[in-house]
Amino acid sequence: MMKKSGLLLLASCTTSSAFQQVLTFNCLQNGPIRSNSKIPRAVQYMQPSSMESDDVKGRSRRLGKVDTPYKVSNGDKRVPRTELLAATLESVENVDTSLLGRFEMPVLGPKKVEAVTKVLSASLLITGNTVGSSMFVLPEAVGGVGLLNGSALFIGLYLYNLISGLLLADVAIELHESSDCEVPSSFKDFADVAMKSGAAGNAIGAASLLINSCFLAFGISHAGHLVANTLPGFGLEPTMVAAGFATILAVASFTQTNHGLEKIANVAVMVLFSSFASLLLPSLVNVSDPMVTLLAPGTNPGGFGPAAAAAIPLILSSLTYQNIVPSITKLLDFDRTKSSVAIALGSFLPVAVYIAWCFAALGGGLDNSSTSGAGGAALATFSASALIGSCVACTMSLAEEYESIISSAFSSENCSVKDKFSIPAVTMAVAPPAAVVLATGCSDLTCALHFCGAFVTPFLYGLLPIMLFQTISKKDGETASPPNLQSTILASGAVGFIGQEIIHDISQIIA
Repeated sequence: MMKKSGLLLLASCTTSSAFQQVLTFNCLQNGPIRSNSKIPRAVQYMQPSSMESDDVKGRSRRLGKVDTPYKVSNGDKRVPRTELLAATLESVENVDTSLLGRFEMPVLGPKKVEAVTKVLSASLLITGNTVGSSMFVLPEAVGGVGLLNGSALFIGLYLYNLISGLLLADVAIELHESSDCEVPSSFKDFADVAMKSGAAGNAIGAASLLINSCFLAFGISHAGHLVANTLPGFGLEPTMVAAGFATILAVASFTQTNHGLEKIANVAVMVLFSSFASLLLPSLVNVSDPMVTLLAPGTNPGGFGPAAAAAIPLILSSLTYQNIVPSITKLLDFDRTKSSVAIALGSFLPVAVYIAWCFAALGGGLDNSSTSGAGGAALATFSASALIGSCVACTMSLAEEYESIISSAFSSENCSVKDKFSIPAVTMAVAPPAAVVLATGCSDLTCALHFCGAFVTPFLYGLLPIMLFQTISKKDGETASPPNLQSTILASGAVGFIGQEIIHDISQIIA
């Protein structure tokens, strides 16, 4: 079929007047086309042009040929055979068309489109889990070290968390492939199966519950203040608004399936980015001096050391998403490539959002934009979507942990698969953080984020992935392999984070 198409294309070119005169002259010498010729019949019966070229006539005279026009009978409209046309078409027939298959355009089938959609959906779930109310305390922390140094800290901690997330994804996939259970649903399950220690599993589960409960309590508290400040005319109490938000979150968590909660988080992320764009663009324009803002020194009077000690725990805790990695691998059918792409993309988007947010806030553009009616509405929408996305993801992670505890304590079925969280699991996930918010009068809980970023996060997402990965990689009867570069980076970072916080706290006590 491709050969015939090439021949028809070449034959169609013979409609030019100059080429037709060459055909007219050669026909007098060679006679009509024979039926056994290699030229396809589609070319033999192409209609020639009736126009003559003076240039061709001149070349014919120089060759000593008679300038005699070729007469075609009224009933014969075939193109006469020429040596030039026959030789050219014969050479085209001998062209190797096997190389043409390399230039076929790739076609995305329904399965590939579905796979790409699932990866993007999982990436947005990670972004929604990461971008939360903690971002509202970041400009002050980044301003202490300077925006340029703060941006470098964001990139470095992104790479640190990326290594941690990929190791945890490998652990989840290895446990899925090596056991009869369908899903390792939580960090407690990781420790129970991989480390084969009930005490280690309980300790790791408690650490996971602590860090996610702190994030959820911080989000519920800010939700109460956000609604009360956005609607001042209603005279709403932040504490009551926070209690109502926690109730709505709990009802949605046990009535929706895991995929339903994922869709809610994804919608929140899309609203977050759209409102952030409408808020960020005017804010960037209103920044008084971009270069001065970028290169400004830190505002902490103690210098870079104390400023970094205060900023690193908040930045590290704000970039935390590893609690949702087991759910991500489950949603992507434990595919390594898809999970890696989703983790890398979903965790990078919050870095870009945070840096742009700090730049607009430190440059004064955010204050100028939020004073207008449209800017204030965009800021409120952005804040609400950030709170909803992060709180839904934290609730899912907490419910996964409590489901594991409930199933191990009251059920003999160790490999149960559930697509919807139970009411007891959701209640235990939401009630303690909500109780802390009500007990503190919906006060600022930034200290909880600082504590998690300084101590709990380096252990849970720094040292623990190394121990789990080394355990599942070790074969029966073999010693553990030496740590690779990724494990070395995670271990050094975790020890450094904890050590600098201890030194900072001791110096504060002495002073």
